[in-house]
Amino acid sequence: MNTRRIPTASIAARWNPSDQAVDLVIDGRAVIDIVDPQKQWGVSPFARRFVHSSARGWLAEYRGVCGDRDERLLEGELEIAVCRACGDLDCGNLAVYVDRDADTVVWRQPHWAGDDEDDDEDDEEPESNDPTVLMPQVVVFDRAEYEAALADVERFINRPGWRREIPEAASWLDRLRNRFTSVWEK
Repeated sequence: MNTRRIPTASIAARWNPSDQAVDLVIDGRAVIDIVDPQKQWGVSPFARRFVHSSARGWLAEYRGVCGDRDERLLEGELEIAVCRACGDLDCGNLAVYVDRDADTVVWRQPHWAGDDEDDDEDDEEPESNDPTVLMPQVVVFDRAEYEAALADVERFINRPGWRREIPEAASWLDRLRNRFTSVWEK
């Protein structure tokens, strides 16, 4: 993909006190504000509600290190907004494909994580408020600025107060409720 004609976007990390999460900010707007302006379903994967090891795992994937990633994700697939209740892929996480070279990082083709691209059963045009439409189709970052933003994410994650244990039983109930609510609404 030729990205030379696409202007480079700025990227930074900032603390979001209302979501208790580290947001990645593209050209002055948090990713979550771009893809979920009504705050209905998503949150940054770097939210305190998720255990420390999960946030560090997502950070490793942003850096291109894919150790214990979900086997349902394709190579180069990166989750940029996750389920507010549990972060689970089955609940509907927004992803992009990532290309990296020495000078740039490219996010392209926003889609629902884990969806099979060859699945033609849903050929409907997405609605105008669909996160896959709200997110730009291609975003190009300067590699050094991208890495600096991820270093800031890591500093936030390493601050005291991040959960280090498995979620309590109550949050598992929320996770189940969230997973089945979308089924019941159809």
